[in-house]
Amino acid sequence: MIATFNDVKGGVRVEADAVVVGSGAGGAPAAHRLASAGKSVVLVEEGSYVKPEEFTTDFMTAMRRLYRDNGMRAMVGTMLIPTMQARVVGGTTVVNSAICFRLPDDVLAEWVEAERLQGLSPEVLAPLFDQVEHMTNISVEPDEVLGRNNLLLRDACARLSWRGEKAARNSRDCKGCGVCMSGCTEGAKMSTDRTYVPAFLERGGALYTDCRIEEILVENGRARGVRGTFIDPRTLAPSSKTLEVRAKAVVLSGGAMGTPVLLQKNNNLANSSGQVGRNLYNHTATGMTGFFDEEVRAWEGVNQGYCCVEFRRSGFLIEVFWASPDVIGIRLPGFGLRHKEMMARLAHIAGWGAMIRAKSTGRVIASKKNWSPAIRYSMNQRDARLMQLAMKATADLLFAGGARFVCPGINKVPSELHRAVDTRLIMDADLRPTDFNPIGNHPLGTCRMSEDPKRGVVNSRGETHDVHGLYIADGSIFPNAPGVNPQVTIMALGTLVGGYVAESL
Repeated sequence: MIATFNDVKGGVRVEADAVVVGSGAGGAPAAHRLASAGKSVVLVEEGSYVKPEEFTTDFMTAMRRLYRDNGMRAMVGTMLIPTMQARVVGGTTVVNSAICFRLPDDVLAEWVEAERLQGLSPEVLAPLFDQVEHMTNISVEPDEVLGRNNLLLRDACARLSWRGEKAARNSRDCKGCGVCMSGCTEGAKMSTDRTYVPAFLERGGALYTDCRIEEILVENGRARGVRGTFIDPRTLAPSSKTLEVRAKAVVLSGGAMGTPVLLQKNNNLANSSGQVGRNLYNHTATGMTGFFDEEVRAWEGVNQGYCCVEFRRSGFLIEVFWASPDVIGIRLPGFGLRHKEMMARLAHIAGWGAMIRAKSTGRVIASKKNWSPAIRYSMNQRDARLMQLAMKATADLLFAGGARFVCPGINKVPSELHRAVDTRLIMDADLRPTDFNPIGNHPLGTCRMSEDPKRGVVNSRGETHDVHGLYIADGSIFPNAPGVNPQVTIMALGTLVGGYVAESL
């Protein structure tokens, strides 16, 4: 059963075994796991259910329709760092690049030791990863779909004898359109709206869309449901239509931004540790362009289908990236005629970027005026140094791939490097965090998982230390950034938490 804004008349009150708030990488698998266990489940999503044929390849239009704050959300500190989250059934799985990594065993071991986590091991997670990969058809793309941008990075890794690999992706019959961040118009991306949500509905689950949950109901120290308001999908204005779900368990899956905001707006619920909204981690990333004699036509092919994993344990990955011309144009140097000349050579540009396992932390603070948080974050000097190393390696790869010249896009470094030996200038520069032009990928950690109730918000089962029956299943429970794209790990943990909830009912 699906109920949208237009389907609802007045107030709605329902009862279920469990209610899950958020339908992205954590919420949809949790809801599916609960429904598969025979539980009655209500899944609530603030965004709309958008079908593949309703997506657009125009990125600006997609940002307004699919992204929170029209895609203009940013972390604010010593600089502005854009960070994007979706507002749609399927969450950010709808607009990401479909890259899928399992959580590295060494990172899991680090988490377990630091937070004394119980019941988490490679042996426990392996079957969950298997389930996720089967459900979302995770595999690598054939060469003919990758496109030249990805194949150039493959060749560059081979020339430098650096480990590279095709990026595993949750897709089926991908045509290499290269516009993943606008939503897949072909329906090839196996995001949760295409996989877990339909499977959840087939098992008798109920989905309410266009509804913002605003209140968590707690009675005698136990979560008993939620209340929310339906949002007009055209104007995003709250309506007089309401939803109340009475349930034996509540699962929050609003992501590292949404979940802490909801808890904070509920009188700092589940926050005896003082950690709700703190410990904001991300994979800080930035891109670099290279100009080639040959035509690359980077818009043809998977926009992120190959990666260099040589430096994963050192703290960074190098991945292909591409976007619409207006976004790529921001990365190119020069003004006026010079910039116009560069844009005229768009077909000869390759775009590759580095993503670091950042150690800097920030904070998410609920606004008193609306539901868009204030996000405080500054990159520290340690991460700036790691970014410097990552950018040097990216430039080396571009030259190894055959670039005629490279545009680093880094302050204090020449706007163009014309020789491979010139990449040393990146390391020679005295760079500070503000000398880069980064984006904050994959916000995580704002409701940290820890067995120590003074350090974390939830325990190893995803249940909050303070409120029985209140669980969290999203990236906010990560102890820190894992250094690889996190959606598969979020899906696996969502499945795990859903299983724990089912056992408790």
